[in-house]
Amino acid sequence: MDKLNNRLRAEVASNKDVTIIKELSWHVPLVSHDVSFARVKRLKMDILMKMLLLAFQEADIRRPAALAEMLFVEELFIRDLIDKMHSTQLIRLDAKGYRLTEKGLGQLEKGIFEEAMEGGEAYISYSAVHDEYRLIEDIPEPAEEELPVYRYALEQKADSRRVHELLAAELNSSEEGYQAIVTDITGCDELRTVYSPCLEFQLYDQKQDLFFARVWNTRLGAWDGVLEKQIEEKELVEWREAMEQGEPS
Repeated sequence: MDKLNNRLRAEVASNKDVTIIKELSWHVPLVSHDVSFARVKRLKMDILMKMLLLAFQEADIRRPAALAEMLFVEELFIRDLIDKMHSTQLIRLDAKGYRLTEKGLGQLEKGIFEEAMEGGEAYISYSAVHDEYRLIEDIPEPAEEELPVYRYALEQKADSRRVHELLAAELNSSEEGYQAIVTDITGCDELRTVYSPCLEFQLYDQKQDLFFARVWNTRLGAWDGVLEKQIEEKELVEWREAMEQGEPS
């Protein structure tokens, strides 16, 4: 960390007009979660399924044999397809015959068919101060060096809607003939809070009479504009007042 600190100090002070007012080290909490999710297989509706749904929509049909005769298809095949549509809640059976459900009507109109796939699990990391969700492969180990927590750290729970958006963006895929779609978050268990060390430099540009902050986020391996903006919005007035009063910041 000392080697990194020296390199960053040299970088921010490379402009002869810029003075380092203060240096701080702290860490940002990152909460890891084990997320379980439901998926469906989405594919183009085949012509026979479409014909059956249209038939159920237009007529009172209870017997698969009647459809088999009408469509010149083996009854066993019709029965299997009806069972599939019933199990996926595209149709229901009432006293007069099979009826389309709202789900069945919607899929018929779109010309798609969805059936459940085996669910999945994934790890995510949530940074409240960044309002950021990331998919991760492994749970990070705690940092060895103990540092104070970022003074503007937030305590917020992960938002399941945002988690769903992340997984949909990262895990939805197109396979041969179908799409695999994340449809719902079925569980989101908080596992561990780890901390990302950050190095903060409070700076003053004498030529421009300007105070500003630079924050190096070791997790990102880059300057963190989000944290810099937060600090500047809350503290720039205080830094200037301290300078005008001749007091250390």
